[in-house]
Amino acid sequence: MVGILQPADPRLIGPYQLLGRLGAGGMGRVFLGMSAVGRPVAVKIVHAELAADPEFRARFGSEVAAARKVSGLFTALVVDADVDAPVPWLATAYVAGPSLAEAVRTCGPLTAGSLLALAAGLAKSLTAIHAAGVVHGDLKPSNVLLALDGPRVIDFGISQAAEATPLARAGLVVGTPSFMSPEQAAGKEVGPLSDVFSLGAVLAFAATGRKPFGTGQPAAVLERVVRGPADLQDAPAAVRPLIERCLAKDPGRRPAAAELLAGVTAAQSAMEPRPGPALRGLRDPAGPAAPPAPRPRRARRRRWRPLITAPAIAGLLAASGAAGYGLITAAPHQRAGPAFSQTGAKMAARPAGPAPGRALSAPPPHITGTYTYQQDEMVYFEISYSDPGKNAVGFGFVGVEGSDWPEQNHLFANPADGIVEANSISYPLNQGCGTGFEYTSTVRAWIYDAAGTRSKPVIIHLACTR
Repeated sequence: MVGILQPADPRLIGPYQLLGRLGAGGMGRVFLGMSAVGRPVAVKIVHAELAADPEFRARFGSEVAAARKVSGLFTALVVDADVDAPVPWLATAYVAGPSLAEAVRTCGPLTAGSLLALAAGLAKSLTAIHAAGVVHGDLKPSNVLLALDGPRVIDFGISQAAEATPLARAGLVVGTPSFMSPEQAAGKEVGPLSDVFSLGAVLAFAATGRKPFGTGQPAAVLERVVRGPADLQDAPAAVRPLIERCLAKDPGRRPAAAELLAGVTAAQSAMEPRPGPALRGLRDPAGPAAPPAPRPRRARRRRWRPLITAPAIAGLLAASGAAGYGLITAAPHQRAGPAFSQTGAKMAARPAGPAPGRALSAPPPHITGTYTYQQDEMVYFEISYSDPGKNAVGFGFVGVEGSDWPEQNHLFANPADGIVEANSISYPLNQGCGTGFEYTSTVRAWIYDAAGTRSKPVIIHLACTR
């Protein structure tokens, strides 16, 4: 939920206009900001007392540099920062969606299938974070956001900057006792396996609706974290063994994030019944999926219901697990509203291989991530891509799964209504947001190079978020 700005709040940080408050924590305040080209971002501003501490500034700079290396579909990527400003700040991609804490509080615990899908997304997120040499240090339900195209872990690697300062040791509360690992609670050195314990605690909360080590005074909670058992009563049997492995008191007995992902995939495969028609045919990068099955064509128009319900969350997360969170949402997929501008020339059929004269050593571009956000009636899809051959020249998309968007291809030099930035492209589709006749759409999108060779396509689901 976005709160209004207070009189003492800044209105501009770096190049970003601040629009409202998103929250606050031990390290600073978080605001919803907007870039000059209309891209929403989450801007974290460091508390003044921390900004005045040289040790904190040094650690903050190191953590921001490490966080910039983190890439993946399941994290809110760092897009900008100024660690040398009078008040240091950090901007990450804005994620439109409730936190896991809000979703469980509103709708109750998740089903077994939803829990496994959530576990897969979080394990993939931690794998990307740890591969960049970063330890999250504060993984908790409020730091897991449920976006339309999958969960996002936020604040990775930044909270440790505050933990390392004398101010933190002098009494500044950093982290959440119920979700700390035993070694973290005891003030010992923490590593990636500390995050795995926190992941287990997050899953326990999502499974039961309760904090796994109870409530009360922080000292009492931390004592239970170090020595007491977790409350896993009511946790689904299909998920409980995975949670228990994560919550081992001895870090050496916990699985690494990648090992946990393998266990989640095995548990998903063992679950019955298989995913329904809305999920069949989506391929999970973590493993094989059920063979595609015929699916009925959906109605072209249906009202999008913005309220989050327990079945909606279950379907959202189950679809996420089946599709590896790159292909998500089994919501109705609709035809666009009339404001869509059908521009861009048709491209010739995709060549089977490199065009004549194409250097075999020049690899084609490939897509590294996707993101969606809403502005007025439009929902923008954003594609991030890598271009190792330096030969990407445009992008294209076409409606799938019942969406009637015709195939289009646009040059980066002439992107129609698109917004071209360094190694990313944003494009708006009219979903009728705010009109009372909201639609959802599904498109297959790609990047293509000068020879007409397309990248591996991605599936993107678009829906109004407010």
